[in-house]
Amino acid sequence: LIGDFEVTSGMYLLAQYGAYQQAAQLAGTDQDATNVKAFLKETITTDSDTGETAVVSDYVAQKTQETLETLAAVDARFKELGGELTDAQITTADSYAQQMMDNYGDTYTANGIGLETLKAFERLQLEHTALLGLIYGPDGETPVADDELTSHLDDSMYEIGYVTIPLYNTSTYVFADDDQKAEMLSLAQTAADSVNLAEPETTSEQVSSLTAAAKAALPDIYAVLDGEFSADSVNVQTELLTESDVDTAFTQDGAADALRGLAYGEAAAVQLNDSSLILMVRLDPLNVASLDSLRDTILSDMKGDELEDALAAYGAELTHSLDSSAMNKLPASKIDNSSSSNS
Repeated sequence: LIGDFEVTSGMYLLAQYGAYQQAAQLAGTDQDATNVKAFLKETITTDSDTGETAVVSDYVAQKTQETLETLAAVDARFKELGGELTDAQITTADSYAQQMMDNYGDTYTANGIGLETLKAFERLQLEHTALLGLIYGPDGETPVADDELTSHLDDSMYEIGYVTIPLYNTSTYVFADDDQKAEMLSLAQTAADSVNLAEPETTSEQVSSLTAAAKAALPDIYAVLDGEFSADSVNVQTELLTESDVDTAFTQDGAADALRGLAYGEAAAVQLNDSSLILMVRLDPLNVASLDSLRDTILSDMKGDELEDALAAYGAELTHSLDSSAMNKLPASKIDNSSSSNS
């Protein structure tokens, strides 16, 4: 037990398998994570910034315990706050567990992890998600005010309407060279400038203006690579991005800063990555969806790390009465990683 949370052998093995996969992600090019017994004796770099290292077996043991402590904390806090999964949520969790078993059953079975363990784990994941609302929601333990949510949404999240433009001929897959990329970006920026000159005011007008600008510009952009373009295929998509999303997706120098510098209704074109440009307009997210419908998304971005830290601390403080003899019968050396599945 950790607190009142019963750690079954299946849950222990699932946590241990997940911890091993984390270690495998940190393996050096000369290390073979499919050779479990050998890899457990290796040393990996656990923090590239500080150069901190750990022996894999110690790392796996630590991460296994941390995972179990967090699961115990989720279960305890959810019950403390009066949480209860609905029948529909339980059905969803169980269905997802079945999908996981259908897709990765051989791996799970080889590692002693059964369907009931996956069901229990997926239900805990839903409890974990629900804690954001139970703690920080309007009726939560420490509610976050609507004006704070709106401020975070304005300052750290980005609703965009966009069209992605490939930097290659979609028929021949020949990529643009640097000069061609520059020409395509210039044409896309001219399209963005036309949106800004029109000064569309409503979200609907902003999306319509971007659509019209894209339809006008894309034939010439595609022609740079002798490609053909159909105006019927223009489809402006909308998406709400977090700072993390922006850093991950906008990998070209200056691209992320260009997005962050846009006012609502302002358009720009940037090279997104090595293979695509993006023609975009920044939208006011509260003109796309209500604050209530965005609440969980904003809370996750705003309070997710704080919640993780709190759960880790809470779980570490719970009474631990794990059976060491039982754990010794489930050593990491018995992990089957032959499939190298990161499921």
